[in-house]
Amino acid sequence: MRKEVLAALMVAIFLVGIGAGYALNFLLAPAKEEVGLTGTIKIGVLVALTGGLSSYGEDCKAGWELGEEDVNAFLKAAGATWRIDLEFEDTETSPEVTLTKFETLLSRGIKIVLGPMASGEVLAIKERAEAENVLIISPSSTAVQLAIPGDNIFRFVAVDTWQGAAIAKMIHSLGITHIVSVYLSNPWGEGLDLAVSNRFTELGGTVVAHIPFPSTFDPAALAEQIKSKVEETIAGGVSKKKIGIFLASYGEAVQIFSHAAGYPILSEVRWFGTDGTVMLPEIADLTEHPTETRFALATNFTSTIFKITETPKFEYVKSEIKKKLGREPTVYAYGSYDSVWVVALALAVVNKYDAMKIKEVLPQVASSYYGAMGNIMLDENGDYSGADFSLWRPVEVNGVVEWREVGVYRSATDTVEWLV
Repeated sequence: MRKEVLAALMVAIFLVGIGAGYALNFLLAPAKEEVGLTGTIKIGVLVALTGGLSSYGEDCKAGWELGEEDVNAFLKAAGATWRIDLEFEDTETSPEVTLTKFETLLSRGIKIVLGPMASGEVLAIKERAEAENVLIISPSSTAVQLAIPGDNIFRFVAVDTWQGAAIAKMIHSLGITHIVSVYLSNPWGEGLDLAVSNRFTELGGTVVAHIPFPSTFDPAALAEQIKSKVEETIAGGVSKKKIGIFLASYGEAVQIFSHAAGYPILSEVRWFGTDGTVMLPEIADLTEHPTETRFALATNFTSTIFKITETPKFEYVKSEIKKKLGREPTVYAYGSYDSVWVVALALAVVNKYDAMKIKEVLPQVASSYYGAMGNIMLDENGDYSGADFSLWRPVEVNGVVEWREVGVYRSATDTVEWLV
């Protein structure tokens, strides 16, 4: 056991400075005191394979599965006597279902969980995770409310404090002075509405209306409400070119676009989205969703997603997942892939299935590991500290619509670089 773990650690961790304390403890501890890892190590995965985040859930699942394959191949090559086994549960993008599925994982003795994806889902299990000493690593939860130091939640994604600033600057850089903020009334949507509105106001803009909507809603009524606010703003003397719609939603954007397209005035103002809408396949599909796609094109619908370093491992993961899904994955797939490696390496450091010990070393392991996201630097809250954002929108080329990166927000200078 000592031989195989030492090989793994020497190759993957020690040479990049994981931390002298754990290294020395491992190397100097008598062999007879080590229990070690053997057999199958179960890791739970809570993923949205249905519901509003299902398309992103496909990406994350592909990333986790590729990570599992690669980690187990590495462990086999190193002569390890243990392997990891990911046990997937579909959350249906529902906090209530997420809690039920989390209890299912607990009943199997699982103490390390990858996911869930939505911030509302993370909040649903947070209290139980703390009570049961369960470690959670989400690839996509971004709500500001979950930025809490010392808890059991790690997030391999930039949180919405950063995204709100990026969205506000993106909108303002286009000369838009007035926005209607439309958002899903959950912790994620509410946090983004606040972050975007505050920063947009600081930049000199005006938020003319805040329109929350529940997960079960009437898209026709919502479209009518947005239209009314736009008409009121125009009646107040504001040019259509200076009006924007900020939309914080998931797949609900498809329904909203379907009905908004019925009002010509809503196609004459710019629309902006978030990480919840970036690369949605339904609004870049003229065959199955022509109305929604034409609306996205007419409004130059632009969404944000945090930007990561495109390492050789990034290219590898992108290529492998593209083979599986037939399309390029969203950024969440890369954090999903890396989280499997970081957990496996932390397990090797601790040399036992102890979630709270893994919690202690995980930030050091993540920052020393260089994967699809590069070095994963976590802040005091256990969240990814990167802050640049890519700006994406559907673009039509020769009759084919595809999502393309059209700009970049640079946090260091608070500037937007438009590429097209």
